[in-house]
Amino acid sequence: MKIRSIMKLFLSLRSLGLLLIATLIIFPGCNNKSSDSNPAYNEILIGALLPISTYDEGILGKATMQYAVDDFNAFLIKAGSPDRFKLVIADTESDSSTTIQAVEELYAQGVRLLAGGPSSSMELGAIMDYINVHQMLMLNAYSTAPSLAIMDDNIFRLVTDDTKQSKAISKYLNFDGISAVIVVWRHDNYGQGLSEAFATDYVAAGGTLINSIPYDISTTEFSSLTSELNSQIIAAKSQYGSENVGICCFGFDETTMLFEDASAQSDLGTVKWYGCDGNAVINEMASNPVSAAFALQVNFTALNVGLGTADFTPKNAANLSERVQLATGLQPNVNTLSAYDAVRIFGNCYLATNNQEVELIKSVLPEICSTYNFLGITRELNEAGDLLNANYIFWKIETSGSSNIWNTSATYFADGDYIELKH
Repeated sequence: MKIRSIMKLFLSLRSLGLLLIATLIIFPGCNNKSSDSNPAYNEILIGALLPISTYDEGILGKATMQYAVDDFNAFLIKAGSPDRFKLVIADTESDSSTTIQAVEELYAQGVRLLAGGPSSSMELGAIMDYINVHQMLMLNAYSTAPSLAIMDDNIFRLVTDDTKQSKAISKYLNFDGISAVIVVWRHDNYGQGLSEAFATDYVAAGGTLINSIPYDISTTEFSSLTSELNSQIIAAKSQYGSENVGICCFGFDETTMLFEDASAQSDLGTVKWYGCDGNAVINEMASNPVSAAFALQVNFTALNVGLGTADFTPKNAANLSERVQLATGLQPNVNTLSAYDAVRIFGNCYLATNNQEVELIKSVLPEICSTYNFLGITRELNEAGDLLNANYIFWKIETSGSSNIWNTSATYFADGDYIELKH
């Protein structure tokens, strides 16, 4: 079937809810005969580097991307195409060395298209050279480190870098009356990049940065750190007043363990805490009785790139979120949903070029992204190949019946540089 016919059929199927997740990028060595009962089908491999064994993000990403593949295969069947997509997942174990091995294994299997993960900037930084040298193409949905915003490489990101996030955090702290803050951050390119950007923005806005404390990314026991932090908070409260002092924690899932140890300190529960996109909507934090209680006590507020606003979630995003949550029992975040978009955008690129060459797909990617808006967020890219701009939604843990859940609380509007509380 010719491409124009396929596109016409796709447009008619959208009304029936069949989603175009067309990752028809066929690289040399990628177009393998299927091993299933019908050898006439061609398998097109899509690689996903995910933390399957370490973080909930891996479970969520796997389910979401498999839905993307299944949805598009349904479209291919309807179109009479002989092609079928196959998701090939490699576990990164949230480790840079393992991620390098994983991308090498995917390449050896014929994968040239990487969508979604890896889920951290540290892991992405470890494989950037490999991807560029071996002419792979990645559309990442997780990494935000400013240091990875590089022009003319083969890595694109569907999220804004942390120079945008830092402005949103700084604006929110000022909005919330916090004039002095201590920052605790994971010591990798993500934590360092965000903490440095935040320090610049917060101080420029008139805030006082009391201290900036890194911790090793392998830390699982935070009693020493929280003891040191407690002493500094006691002094800060005396100097600035409890109501004016806050703590920013720029970390990942380990924030749950940090909160457990922080809850045992005398004064860490007496000031407000703020987070980032790395620890927003962490399912383990909400389900852990100790960490959830502490998050409620300190009014912990974290943020992520916004799909819609705190008051409104676009229909497609809401439907996909519900679908993933029913399948996994976990609450997905914007990164998980963006991994779905990554597959769809690559498919649109293939349909636009009708060609399997990576350079041709890459050449139309910015234009495709500039008009793409399936989940309620425009995916226009900047000159470094990252999401140009986005609002941010702030999240808090709240009690719902006998459970704790994450819910939206405010929106940062980037164009106007202002905060609006949820109505």
